[in-house]
Amino acid sequence: MTARKEEVTFTNGQLVTIGNTLAAFKLKGRASLGRTWLINHLEDLNKQFNADQLATQKNFFKTDEAGDFIYQKDKKTLILKDDYTMDEAQKEFDQLVDEPVSIEISSYSARMKALYHALEDYPYELEGQTALVYALVFDQFDKAYGKGE
Repeated sequence: MTARKEEVTFTNGQLVTIGNTLAAFKLKGRASLGRTWLINHLEDLNKQFNADQLATQKNFFKTDEAGDFIYQKDKKTLILKDDYTMDEAQKEFDQLVDEPVSIEISSYSARMKALYHALEDYPYELEGQTALVYALVFDQFDKAYGKGE
């Protein structure tokens, strides 16, 4: 029997919000270490997402010989390559934003479990965006650890 792979999954578009929100939580000890580890991995995934966005932009929009984007006269709007429409470009970007990304947390299970339990018993009131991010992150930890622990 193989060991269960513990992971959390988010979308590219959620990475920055999750990292920023988790950074504001009041945590101690291993839970704080787990949060820092998770935020570092979210940042790494976001760097890859940014690189993918740039590559996608270069597929759809004109660049000069140096690889810099060419803008319309307003110096704000990129110029589409002749073969593409804005709808096609937007569809590709939307798919990239909604693409799921996973972080394998098994190797840092003690820290991640400490973070999970700290979130489970988080004593502070949450509202708005913070509450939504909390629910999203907690749900992922619950899927990884909540069953059969």
